[in-house]
Amino acid sequence: MNRNLHHIITTIITVFISVTLYAAHTNAERLSLLQPLIQYDLAFNTGVTTDSIILWEKLLTPELEKQQRYDILFQLKAMAVQSSITEGNISLAIDNANSMYKKAKEIDYPLGTALALRAIGNTYLSSSTPQVAIGSYEEAIEIMQQIPEADIYLKNALSQMILIKLNNRQMAGIEKDINYLEALCDKRPDSPCYFYLPCCRAFYEIQSDKLPSALEHLQKMERIYAKHPYPYFLLLIKYLYASYHIAAKEYTQALQSYDELLPYVKESGSYKDIQISQERAKVLSLMGRIEEACEEYEVINARKDSLDANSYLRQINELHTLYQIDKNELNNINRQKKILYWSWFIILSVLSLIIFFIFRIKRNNKRLIQSQQEQEKVKKQAENSIRTKSLFLSNMSHEIRTPLNAIVGFSEIMVLTENEEEKHEYLEIIQKNSNLLLQLINDILDLSRIESGKSEMHFQQVEIAGLVDEVEKVHQLKMKLNVDLKVVRPQGEFWTSTDRNRVMQVLFNFLSNAIKNTETGSITLGLKQEGDWLKLFVSDTGCGIPEEKLPQIFTRFEKLNDFVQGTGLGLSICKSIVERLGGRIEVSSELGQGSTFALYLPYQEIPVEVAERSLSTKIDSESVRHKKILVVEDIESNFAQLNILLKKEYTILWVRNGQEAINSFIREKPDLILMDIRMPVMDGIQAMEKICTMSFAVPIIAVMAYAFYTEQQAIQAGCNAVISKPYSVEKLRETIESYIG
Repeated sequence: MNRNLHHIITTIITVFISVTLYAAHTNAERLSLLQPLIQYDLAFNTGVTTDSIILWEKLLTPELEKQQRYDILFQLKAMAVQSSITEGNISLAIDNANSMYKKAKEIDYPLGTALALRAIGNTYLSSSTPQVAIGSYEEAIEIMQQIPEADIYLKNALSQMILIKLNNRQMAGIEKDINYLEALCDKRPDSPCYFYLPCCRAFYEIQSDKLPSALEHLQKMERIYAKHPYPYFLLLIKYLYASYHIAAKEYTQALQSYDELLPYVKESGSYKDIQISQERAKVLSLMGRIEEACEEYEVINARKDSLDANSYLRQINELHTLYQIDKNELNNINRQKKILYWSWFIILSVLSLIIFFIFRIKRNNKRLIQSQQEQEKVKKQAENSIRTKSLFLSNMSHEIRTPLNAIVGFSEIMVLTENEEEKHEYLEIIQKNSNLLLQLINDILDLSRIESGKSEMHFQQVEIAGLVDEVEKVHQLKMKLNVDLKVVRPQGEFWTSTDRNRVMQVLFNFLSNAIKNTETGSITLGLKQEGDWLKLFVSDTGCGIPEEKLPQIFTRFEKLNDFVQGTGLGLSICKSIVERLGGRIEVSSELGQGSTFALYLPYQEIPVEVAERSLSTKIDSESVRHKKILVVEDIESNFAQLNILLKKEYTILWVRNGQEAINSFIREKPDLILMDIRMPVMDGIQAMEKICTMSFAVPIIAVMAYAFYTEQQAIQAGCNAVISKPYSVEKLRETIESYIG
C-alpha cells in the first residue's frame, strides 16, 4: 500500500514538473536558454537541468525538423542522450543514440552522423566498455575532419577521446593526439574551448608522473574557469586535482578534493557520484582507514540499488504515458466513427435508422467490451513482464554484487595486510565467493538454454535402478560425518526412455540441497513404481521448509535456506528439465523434520530383451559415429591446435578448467579426456582425482608443460598416460588410438 502511494505521489510530482516546464517557456525561450550549451557543445549547465533537456528535445524536434535546422536538432539530440546517461537511464540513451544515427543516415547529414557516433561512444563509455567507445569517437573524429563547420565538435570529441584513453592508461599515440588538439585549439585564453587543452595536458602529466608541469596546467584551467564558470569545467578541475594529490601521495588533500567534488556532482544530477565515491574509498584504503573504506563501499552499494529503483520507476512512468497516448488515439478514432455513422443515418429512412442504430450499438458494445478485455489482458501481461524482469534483474544484481563485493573488498584489504594468516583467510573468502559467482553464471546459462529450447534432450533406453546406484556411489564421498546416505529401491531392472544425463542432473541437485541442509541424521535416495510413473525421490532429516515457502520453492532465486550459500536457481532448472522430459516434480516438507523432493518420469515398461537389443544397436551405431574427446585446456590457441588435428576423426568438446571438466564429464560422458595440468579455478591434478572417484572407465591423458608437476604425480592422480608439451602429432594420435581407436 505504501509503495503504491509512493508511486502515485512520484507520478503526480513528475507530471507537475513536466507541465510546469512546458508552460514556463516558449520554444524560442527554450532555444535561447539552450544556446550557450549548443554554442560551446557543453553537456549541462546549472541554468538548464537534465530533465529540461530531455523534455525540451521532444518539444522542439517537430519544429526543428520542419525548419530543417539539423545543426541545432542533432546537437540537441546529443545533449538529450547525455542527459539520459547522466540520470542513469542507459537503455533510453542507447535507443535515442541509435535513432540519431539512423536519422542522420536517412537524410544524408554527415555532421549528424558524427554527433550520433559520439553519442553512441558516450553510451558505450557509460556501460564500462571504453575500448568500443574509443572506436566510435575515432569514427566521429574522422567525419568531423571533413566538415569545416564542425570545428568545435572536433575539438571536444578529440579532447574527450584523449581523456578516456588517459583514464584507461592507453598511452600509445597519446602525445600525437594532444599535439593535434593543440593545433586545432584557439590560442586565445578567453575561449572556452581552449579549456580542454590544459585539461588533457594536466591529466597526461599526472599519468607520466610529471607533477610540476601538471600543476601549471591545472592553474591554467582555473584561470579559464574564472572567465567561463561552467559547472562541467569545475568538475574536471576538482577531479584532476584529486588525481594530482594521489600521484603526489598527498592523500589528505586528495580526500579533501573528492569531498569538494561530490556536492557538485550530486547537484548536476549525475550518477558519477558512484565513481567518485569508489575512488574516495580507495584513498581511504591507501591511508590505512580500512573501516571507513568498508563503510564507503556499503554507501556505494545502497546508492546503486537506489539508482536501479529509480530507473525502474522511470520505465513505469514512460509506459504509463505511452498507454495514455494510445487510449486518447482510440477515443479519437471512436469519435470519428460515430460522426460517420450519423451521416449515414440521416440519409437513410427513419425506420432503417432505428434498426441500424440498434444493431450497430449492440455490436459496438460487444466489440468495446472485447477490446477493453483484450487491452486489460495485454496491460496485465506487460505489467507482469516488467515486474518479472525487474525482480530478475534486482535478484541478479544482489546475487552477483554480494560475492563480487567480497572479492573486491577483501582483495584491497589483503594488499594492505602483512600478516600471512590473515592473507590466507582473506584468500579463502575470495576463492569461495569466486566459485559462488561462477556457479551463478553457469546456472543462469543452463536455465537460459533450457527455456530457449537450445538445450536438447537426448532420449535413450535407460536402466533407472542402475542409474540410482551410480548416483549413490558418487555422493557417498560427499556426506557429512554425522549423516548417512541410504538407498531404497526394488529388486530388478526398470528400463524406460529418457535423457540419462538430465535425470542425473536433477538427482544431483536434490542430493546437493539435502546435504547442505542436513547436519545430522540420514538422507535417503529412492526409486518406486507408481502405476504409469517411476518415482525417484530424495528424503532428508534436515531443517525442513516453512509451509508458506513451499509454493515458491521452484521460483528463480528462491533458496531453501537463506543462511546457506547458493544461487537459488537449481530447483528452477530442475523443474524446467523435468517438464521437458514429460514428467513432474513435487516437494513435501515439515519444518524441523525434513523434506522430500520427488521426480516423476513417465514409465512404459520395456522388455529386457528389447532394451538390451536397443542398447546394443545404439552402441553399434555410436561406434560408427565419432567418439567424443573432452579437451580441458585454458589456452584457446592450444585447443585450436588440438581441434584442427582431431576434429575429423573425433567429436571434440572443450572446457577451460578442472571444475568445468567435472561438470562436462557428468553431462557428456566422453570417451577420452585430454587434461592440461596447470589451469585456473581447479588444476588438472585435482580434476582427475575427482573424476576418478566417479569412474575409472574413461581414459585420461595428461598434457604437461609445468615443471613443478611430475609424471608420477599425474599417474597417482588417476591418468592413464602422460604427454609432455611440445608433443608430436604422431605421438598424440598413437596415444589416443591406443585407448579408443
